[in-house]
Amino acid sequence: MTRFHVLPKAALTVAIGLLLTTGHAQAQSLSQDELTRLVQAQALKIEQLEARLKVVEGSTTSASSTTSPAPASTTPAQDAALETRVAKIEAAQAKAPKVSWSKGAPQFSNTDGSITFRPRGRLFVDASSTSGSDFADRNLSGTEIRSARLGAEGSYGRLSYAVEGDFADNEVAWKSAYVSIEHHLFGLQGDLSIGNRLNDRGFDGSSSTSNTPFPDRNVVGTLIMPQRGFFGVGITERVMGNGWHASLSVAGNDLSNVGDDNDTLTVAARAHWNPLLTKTATVHLGAWAFREDIEAGSSGVLRSSSIAGHFNDLIKISPGSLAGPERGTGYGAEAAGFFGPSWITGEWGTRNLQGVGTAGRYDVDHDAWAISAGLFLTGASPAYAAKTGTWGKVKVEDPVTAGGRGAWEVRTRYEDVDYSELPTGGTGHAWTVGANWYLNDYSRVMFDAIRWQTDNRSGAYQGEDQGYTFNTRFQVVF
Repeated sequence: MTRFHVLPKAALTVAIGLLLTTGHAQAQSLSQDELTRLVQAQALKIEQLEARLKVVEGSTTSASSTTSPAPASTTPAQDAALETRVAKIEAAQAKAPKVSWSKGAPQFSNTDGSITFRPRGRLFVDASSTSGSDFADRNLSGTEIRSARLGAEGSYGRLSYAVEGDFADNEVAWKSAYVSIEHHLFGLQGDLSIGNRLNDRGFDGSSSTSNTPFPDRNVVGTLIMPQRGFFGVGITERVMGNGWHASLSVAGNDLSNVGDDNDTLTVAARAHWNPLLTKTATVHLGAWAFREDIEAGSSGVLRSSSIAGHFNDLIKISPGSLAGPERGTGYGAEAAGFFGPSWITGEWGTRNLQGVGTAGRYDVDHDAWAISAGLFLTGASPAYAAKTGTWGKVKVEDPVTAGGRGAWEVRTRYEDVDYSELPTGGTGHAWTVGANWYLNDYSRVMFDAIRWQTDNRSGAYQGEDQGYTFNTRFQVVF
C-alpha cells in the first residue's frame, strides 16, 4: 500500500505548485501573507492525512525505510482520493472487534463495548513445613496445588455473567456461577445477582483470596459463617453509593446439593461506609449478619480452623461435635485504614447455634477475631475497592516482567479462635509475619512464618500444643 510522507519543506513546495495550477493571474492577485497562509494550510492538511494513514495501517517503522519518495507535487484530485482512502480504512477498522490485555487475559468486545468476553483463572502453588509440635504426626512438610481455577466472564449490556470451576483438595468443584443485572434503585447504582456467588460477609470473607494480603482469609472469614459455606445458590441485591454499599441475599446451599435433601436457608446482609475516602487516606467501617434455618442432618455446621495454613490439615482448632442444630445466627464488625503505603484491618465475629441434643435444648456461641497490618516498602500501594468494601488488586509500578524490581510488602497478623462454649470445643491462636513480592499486576510470591498454639478437647491431638509453620506460595491470576 503506497504511503505519502511529506516533510514540511516538501509540503511547502507542493502547496506552491498547487497554487500555481489555479492560474498565474490569480496567484499574482494574492499578497505575500495570503500566499504563505495558503501554503501552510496545504502543508498541514497533508501532514494530517499522513498521520491518519499511519495510525489505521499500524505503521511502526520510519518513513525513510518503508516509503517511496513522495512526489514533488499533488493535485486536488489526488488529495481527495487519499482522504477517501484513509476514511474507508478508518471505517473498516472501527467495525472490527476489539481486544484488550489490561486484565492479564484477552478481553474481546464489540465496537461499542456492550458485549464482552474474557477467560479467567488462577493457579496457587504452595509449599509448607511444620516443626515443634509435641505430636510427631503434626510435623509435616510438603507441596500442593492449592487452587487451579479456570472459567470465563462476560457481559451483554447491563447483564453480566461469570462461571468457573476449581481444582483443590484433590476435588473439582464449581465456584462462581451467576448472572448479574445492573440497574438503579431509588436513583442509586445497584446489581442483582442470581446463582452461586461468593458471600458478602466480612472484609476478608467478601474478598477473593487472589487479593487478600495473606495466603488464606483470617479466622473470622473462614469460621464465622453459615452452614452453606462461602458460596450459596440464591439471589443477592447490592446497592452502592459514594463510599458505601449495602447487600441483602437469600440463598440455599452451594452446588453440592445433588437433590436428595432440603437446603439450609440463609438470609444475610452486609454494609460498609467510608467516613474518609481520599487518594492518600481511607477509613473503612462495616458490619454484617446472617440467620440460617439448618436442615436436619446437615454436614459442615461447625468448621475447624486451619490455623497454620491450608496444607497441614492436622494443625487445627477443633470445634468438637454438636448434635441436632436447628438454627443459627451470626454477626460481626470490621474496620480498616489505608494511609499511603500502609494499612491495618481488624475483624470480629460470633455465631450462635440453637438446637436439641442428647442433654436437651441448647443455646451456644463461638467467636473469632483477627487484627493485621502491612506496609509496602517499594513499588506499589495497598489496594482497596471502595465500591464493595473489599481488597482490590495491587497495581505494580515497576514490574519484574518489564525488567523492574516489582513491589515488596511486609505484613503481620494475630488471630484468635474460641470454641470453648461448645461441649467439646477447643481454643487457639496464631501469630503470622510475612512478605509478598509482587512480580506484576497478576503474579506474586508469598512468604509466611506462623507461630501457632492449640488447646483441643476433642480429636486425635488433645491438650495444649504449639509449633512453627513456614509457608510459601507462587500465585498467578488472570
